[in-house]
Amino acid sequence: MQKSPKKGRDSMENKNENNFLILKRFCGNEKYTVKNPEWYIGKGDGTWDDPDMLCLEIEFGKAVEKHEDTAWYEGEPSWEIYFTTLQLTEKDLQPGFSMELENEEEGEEAWFHYADRQATYDNKVEVLDVDGDNLLLHVTAKTQDVNYYDGSKPLNELDVTAWFTKQV
Repeated sequence: MQKSPKKGRDSMENKNENNFLILKRFCGNEKYTVKNPEWYIGKGDGTWDDPDMLCLEIEFGKAVEKHEDTAWYEGEPSWEIYFTTLQLTEKDLQPGFSMELENEEEGEEAWFHYADRQATYDNKVEVLDVDGDNLLLHVTAKTQDVNYYDGSKPLNELDVTAWFTKQV
């Protein structure tokens, strides 16, 4: 008799492909462990002047894999995204729920900190699973290359699938 696979948080924590930031660069992928992913809803007044926000804050550990051109970097990156919408409740955050945020170069809604703070573009989040106050999220975005700030290299892609804990 074959056991059915576990559902929810326990089953996802055991998969090696999760809980990492994959930083897709022109020279190949870099990989960082996810240390402290948190989410919360920032409540506004229901207008576009003060919208609700799905706030994601992610801290990463030191690189598991990186390239020669960033070997000097010993820091631990972080990423913050504030997805805005007129109204948002925790009940909305079910599997299949998704949001997008384009952001602008000088935008304050989404940024990635590597060696310097830089805006992220084409930010997307999708809820894959829910376990109480914990959300399994897939988050993606693009940002300028983390070692070439002059625009001479293609945009980097950020890709994270991890369990996020509700910030209290």
